[in-house]
Amino acid sequence: MAKLSHELLGKRVGVCLTSGFFGFFHQAGVLDALVECGIRPTRITGTSAGAIVAAAYASGLEPQEIREVLLGLRRSDFWDMGWPLAEGRFSLLAGQRFKAKLAQVLPVHGFEQCRLPLAVGVHGVEDGRVRHLTRGSLVDAVYASSAVPYLFTPQEIDGQLLWDGGVGERSPLAPHYEARAELDAVIVSYLPPHDPPPDKKRAGLLGFLPRPASFFVGTPIEERLERDRRSVALLREAGLRVLVFGPARVPLGPFSLDRGPAAVDRARLGALEILDSDHDALLGCPYLS
Repeated sequence: MAKLSHELLGKRVGVCLTSGFFGFFHQAGVLDALVECGIRPTRITGTSAGAIVAAAYASGLEPQEIREVLLGLRRSDFWDMGWPLAEGRFSLLAGQRFKAKLAQVLPVHGFEQCRLPLAVGVHGVEDGRVRHLTRGSLVDAVYASSAVPYLFTPQEIDGQLLWDGGVGERSPLAPHYEARAELDAVIVSYLPPHDPPPDKKRAGLLGFLPRPASFFVGTPIEERLERDRRSVALLREAGLRVLVFGPARVPLGPFSLDRGPAAVDRARLGALEILDSDHDALLGCPYLS
């Protein structure tokens, strides 16, 4: 059998980069592996951390340039303490430094100027709806998609307050389904959640506590996972080959950015191992099986 990378050469491949807390290092590594193997997305979608990498690539940066930008990131680039309840929107950080950094690193600032179709997943603060943005300000859309509730101030777009798309959906696959006639395959770079899988119960004194992902806001993790599974199934029913990449990740956060290089490298090498395989044994993710 041919290697997976060879099977995908010359194909129209859509790429979906999922959400995950500070998972942009991981997503950059997976994207780097794809391009290294000659697999360039013809369409790309992203939510939260995935939106940052997807927008950087769609706006003109190459994977190595994205890597350099991310590895140069410092907490001071986005850590600007805001006034709680400022303008009636509770948040720890004002978000202005984050938006300024996006404006600095993105080669273009509008969806219409991107080199390939891009969709960014966001979540409505007031109505709880998932949306996929495809026009207008790239900076505002990526900021909104990455605005972790209560950490960053939500972004207003077209009269709607929006924040982290991962609140309601991890994998923005609907835009790929809508463009299914223009695709041969979809690769989902899936960042498994830090929460325990649905079938794993927490024992002891902590068993009665809500999981972190649903303590404050958002769709329960089980519901988001089921939505992802349905989306994958719909794409396959439409005749598309859907490949879910789930290489091991290096967990990190705003106070452990020094792990960034290891996170990029582990994801890149894991994705290269999958692409170099001549069978599907290395594919998949237990959360989406």
